[in-house]
Amino acid sequence: MASITSMTFDQPAYNPGDTITLTVAYVADTPGVSPVVNTATASVTNSGGTVTATDSADFTVNEPAAAGDTVSVTDTGNRTWAEQSDDGSTAVFTTTA
Repeated sequence: MASITSMTFDQPAYNPGDTITLTVAYVADTPGVSPVVNTATASVTNSGGTVTATDSADFTVNEPAAAGDTVSVTDTGNRTWAEQSDDGSTAVFTTTA
């Protein structure tokens, strides 16, 4: 089951017209990213054009999952909250005070 672990505003109070930024940390029910393993290979070539050494190392790129959970925000002032980013565990929203 998904859960929200924290909701954090960028400041304690706002004046009318200010931008409000809300960061929501959550644990998704379905993964928001799909890890894709890639391999990088480095080679050393001598002055004669011969490859004299190679080595490889894996790295992972977290690609967005096709069907991750979505986060939304509402408030009692009926503002419209716009999602600025969501990496699968932290979503950032903004609205106007």
